[in-house]
Amino acid sequence: MSKRPADAADHGPPSKRRQTPLMIPTFSSITPWVASEIPSQLPAIPKILDEELERTVYRHPGLSGGEASYEYLEWLGDAYLELISSALIFRTFDGLPAGRRSQLRELLIRNVTISQYFREYGLHHKAEIPHDLNQDLLQGRGTSKDKDIVKVHADMFEAYVAAAIISDPEKGLENTISWLKALFGRTIRSHIQRHEKQTSSVPDGDQEKDCLPPKDQLRKEIGSKGVNIRYESLPGPKKDRDSGLQLFTVGVFLDGWGESNKLLGIGTALAKKEAGSKAAMRALENKKLMNSYKAKKDALRQAQEAAANEASTLDSQ
Repeated sequence: MSKRPADAADHGPPSKRRQTPLMIPTFSSITPWVASEIPSQLPAIPKILDEELERTVYRHPGLSGGEASYEYLEWLGDAYLELISSALIFRTFDGLPAGRRSQLRELLIRNVTISQYFREYGLHHKAEIPHDLNQDLLQGRGTSKDKDIVKVHADMFEAYVAAAIISDPEKGLENTISWLKALFGRTIRSHIQRHEKQTSSVPDGDQEKDCLPPKDQLRKEIGSKGVNIRYESLPGPKKDRDSGLQLFTVGVFLDGWGESNKLLGIGTALAKKEAGSKAAMRALENKKLMNSYKAKKDALRQAQEAAANEASTLDSQ
């Protein structure tokens, strides 16, 4: 994604088009993903209704000859992509930590992902790009220019999003949101399915307990004075197979209840904090082990209450 402003002197707006009001998505217009509604095929892409805008989308600044290039539109498309993806994630993944939501958004709108979208729709065949960039891509040299072409395709995709919205004041925003929802949904389908499974598997009687974060729930169930529950990094897979992002593996250990350095559970995730939470969840899922520690905790509590009652009786005599 580009975060820089375009150079107005070199890449100004097309001269013959009047300004149209910018459309901002409302929260109510964006609904959560439902895994069963995500298409298996590439969703139809909205059309750009303004021919001049469409030419701008595919025009590289190196070949613009003073006309507007994709840089005129890509920064606006970048903003739309970030806002729409953020709203979709917020609506769908309730209860997910903010850091994890940011990682999901990064999966959707990073240059590698959206440049792939650009090529999947065959839009790269329309791109007006300097010959040297295209040659390096076609020959697969693995040079730094390969990254350049990925960036260009990503920027052109952002420009396309902006053009599709502003060229159709009546339906452009609505159509683009529906399209991106389907397109993004295909990219993180497994995450959506996993979230649905996790949220639907909570029994009604356990809803209040499930409101506690896994680490707090584990501490509540088996924690006590002199009992240490700790989280440590462990060896594990280095990168996510689907996204290529770094993975973290964390184990939760118990010192207490007759145990020393007892491994209770292991979790792997894109964030260390989430990996620790997953490790706690794995520990809580081991009902047999949890029940044995809870029995010891109950026995200790009963012994302490009995001792307190006995001391109170002696004091009253």
